[in-house]
Amino acid sequence: MAKNLIEYEKSAEAKQWISDESAEQEKRYQQIVQDMDDLSDERDVWVEKFFHRIQTRGFNVHYDNRRQIPDDELPTRPDRPFKVVF
Repeated sequence: MAKNLIEYEKSAEAKQWISDESAEQEKRYQQIVQDMDDLSDERDVWVEKFFHRIQTRGFNVHYDNRRQIPDDELPTRPDRPFKVVF
């Protein structure tokens, strides 16, 4: 991180505000993580439906040209938990 070139002091009020905002953001973040974890079973179903769709129906490569994906081209599920980036 860059060195702070301007020396200044934060007021007690500013420090309290930063602390309060950080706590609120952490609380919101934890709620989002919990919501994403609660959706994990449903997300697995979505992924399976998507894989089935691109194997049977295919997807558009160009205009109206479709390509079906064979089993060996599908990604394998990693051993780690599914992580949603937001």
